[in-house]
Amino acid sequence: SQADMEQYQRVAPLFDIMIEPRWGDQDMLGHINHVSYFSYLEEARVRWLEGDRLWGDEPFVLVLASIGLNFRREWRHGRPLRAKAWLLKLGNSSFQLRQALFTEDGLECVAEGDAALVHVDAESHKPQPIQGRIREILQASLLGAD
Repeated sequence: SQADMEQYQRVAPLFDIMIEPRWGDQDMLGHINHVSYFSYLEEARVRWLEGDRLWGDEPFVLVLASIGLNFRREWRHGRPLRAKAWLLKLGNSSFQLRQALFTEDGLECVAEGDAALVHVDAESHKPQPIQGRIREILQASLLGAD
């Protein structure tokens, strides 16, 4: 919606990463297959974790608990997409992101939806509190805080 786009422009995203759709991501009509969008958002999350050095000596291990997308317009190979995310909710060991794919100029939303992620211990796989620097990074992109 227009209100969402205005809010996206007011709040700095957690990440803003260009994604190049692959030739093999197209369906028989030449559109990017909708299931590919989930891979694009996963790629963006991994690049964010690597870029912010959240996978250091003490890795910030995340488990994807849920994800959903609403498709706003079709997209074709040969045009990059801009992946962005914002924090919607931050719990003790989990958080909810609003993720979106935009046109290269960022002016039109192609797909958007929410993902719930849980921080877990790498060995026990049990939920772990989100603390310190990581919590601050997430909070800086909170939507609806103004």
